[in-house]
Amino acid sequence: MGFARVAAMAAVVLVHAYSPFVSTTYTDLGGPTWWGAHVVDAALRWCVPVFVMISGALLLRPRDEDVGGFYRKRWARIGVPLLVWTAAYLLWQFWRDGLGFPDSVAQAASGSPSIHLYFLYVIAGLYVFTPFLRTVVAHTSRTGLWWFAGAALSVGMVDQLSALVDGVGGVTAATRFLPFLGYYLLGWLVAEREQGPRDALHGSVALVLGTTGTVLGAWGAAATAGEWGTGAAYVYDFLSPTVIVASVGAFLLLRAWGTQVAGLGPESRVNRAIAVLSGLSFGVYLVHVMVLYTLRDLGGTPDGLVGLTLAAGYAVATTLISLALVAVAQRIPLLRATV
Repeated sequence: MGFARVAAMAAVVLVHAYSPFVSTTYTDLGGPTWWGAHVVDAALRWCVPVFVMISGALLLRPRDEDVGGFYRKRWARIGVPLLVWTAAYLLWQFWRDGLGFPDSVAQAASGSPSIHLYFLYVIAGLYVFTPFLRTVVAHTSRTGLWWFAGAALSVGMVDQLSALVDGVGGVTAATRFLPFLGYYLLGWLVAEREQGPRDALHGSVALVLGTTGTVLGAWGAAATAGEWGTGAAYVYDFLSPTVIVASVGAFLLLRAWGTQVAGLGPESRVNRAIAVLSGLSFGVYLVHVMVLYTLRDLGGTPDGLVGLTLAAGYAVATTLISLALVAVAQRIPLLRATV
């Protein structure tokens, strides 16, 4: 899964580099700049779902593991970074934007202390129920599990759609993981099925169809409303129907490509590079928003083709700087546990 993890890491950075153009922070709706950023962003909406599916593929396989031991191991992996980076980003926003204490408490309680840290709360919640889910996986037929995953994704879609209605729904740090349960199960189901020669083709078709639906659906909703509003944001959501199709396609395609790359042998330069980057990817996910926003603060983000080009440059620079920071942090005992 190292290849898929590295690809998802790169996709997350690109999404955050281009998303301000899509939400019209830096450009006008429907212009060439907006369309360029919109296509890039829509084509990469699979990034977080693929991260969740990778976790499901790796952790849901039934095994003889003490529940207490599992929780201790997972706490070291996700609990410490969750606490440390929640505090770090809230303090950073206080310094950078003047975020007040009540708003800090509200963001932490909602499980979204920064635009990307909700992922930690999603994974932490899924980890809590993983020992139980392993039992379900071990004693349920594959057909039953496919229905379970489909039902969970359907509930997630309805939950996100209901949130468009004023006063309906709401999410907290304790419940943020629930809509992603279907992806978690789906990751294990796809990873456990025997790979077929047409997986890359099927994945490509699903990815293209899902991305096309996201591009057209979000544009239609935004054009109808005259702005980038809740309708367009829903189409972009990780649990919209088009993004689910694209995410499953991306996972199939990345798994097929990863198998081909693995065939080069563990000593090949490509696989050694993937192993290194995969080991750094979690830390890059955590730190990259601070790096990207700092680069934007220093360099600005103009409209037009220059802005799109600069966004790509920011994404590359953010990735390289983040990789260097995480590589250094992993060599420092007190920081190693946080990345």
